[in-house]
Amino acid sequence: MTTSIIDKLYQIEVAINQNYIPIVYGIGLISNTLNIILFCRRKLRYNCCSRYFICLSTCQILLLNFNCLRQIIAYWLNYNGFSTVTSLCKIYAYFNALSLVLVRHFICLISVDCWFVSSTNARFRRISSLKNVRWIISCSFLFWIIFSIHAPIGFVPISSSCSPIHRTRYAMFLTIYSIITSAAPLFIAIIFGILTLTNIRESSRQVNPLNHRRSIIFIINPIQPRRNRPIQNKRLDMVFARLAVFQIIPYIVFNLISLFSIIMIYSITNENDVQKTAIVIFIYHLGIYILCSYASISFIFYALASHIFRNEFMLVCQRLCSTIEHNLLCR
Repeated sequence: MTTSIIDKLYQIEVAINQNYIPIVYGIGLISNTLNIILFCRRKLRYNCCSRYFICLSTCQILLLNFNCLRQIIAYWLNYNGFSTVTSLCKIYAYFNALSLVLVRHFICLISVDCWFVSSTNARFRRISSLKNVRWIISCSFLFWIIFSIHAPIGFVPISSSCSPIHRTRYAMFLTIYSIITSAAPLFIAIIFGILTLTNIRESSRQVNPLNHRRSIIFIINPIQPRRNRPIQNKRLDMVFARLAVFQIIPYIVFNLISLFSIIMIYSITNENDVQKTAIVIFIYHLGIYILCSYASISFIFYALASHIFRNEFMLVCQRLCSTIEHNLLCR
């Protein structure tokens, strides 16, 4: 009975690696590359929050490469060197830990920053500046690059898997670290997502007919473009706040099973219980696959959240088509 359950779980995981993971990886690369291109465009790149979205998409590409691509290579070669060769195991452990924590870290930064820019308090809005964002991003990458060195130190190839030795001090540290880095971003995203939604609703209710009429005059009159910039910046801030909400909601849903699997995988008390160990490891891998699925479809959430993002995408497509047409005519 135990053998049949383990065999079924193995067959399911093989089917996922064969049919599902290559699709997730392909869509994820295209989706996050488009995100980076669009957030780097002139209309969006000068907003402070766009820097966080660019960093998040970059980290999601790294996450997909060291989870999906690794599984694809292992399946097609029928050999998983990352689980048997010590050097490959340590490289995978480092970049997997780094990409996971960076994705969660930038989700938190996006949540907090969009609460700042959507706030009615001018002091909070001034906190979100390009100078502060550059310092935060630089310090974030530096801190997590150094801190993630613990992974290659503690991970070793064990029983055809790259994992820490069970019942050691490092395993206990990794248990606490994994739970904190999974649960804390979840609660931060929930709290600041609710606060951001509250700010968006309050901003939409504050409608002054006189100011609205003046804003229309400023848009029509090209003599006063500078006075119209604060209105445009405020609208762009609200667009990024909506993008953050659409980013946070699926993250909360997709991250729940990952948090549950992390708690389970380190709660095994009996290493000889092969069936329980196989089920928990399968749930853990399933949580990783779901996180990769979340990372691969962020472009869809952004496109649904903002017409500006959709318009920028259409402009990029038009420019690409005109470039291709021009090259064909030149030939």
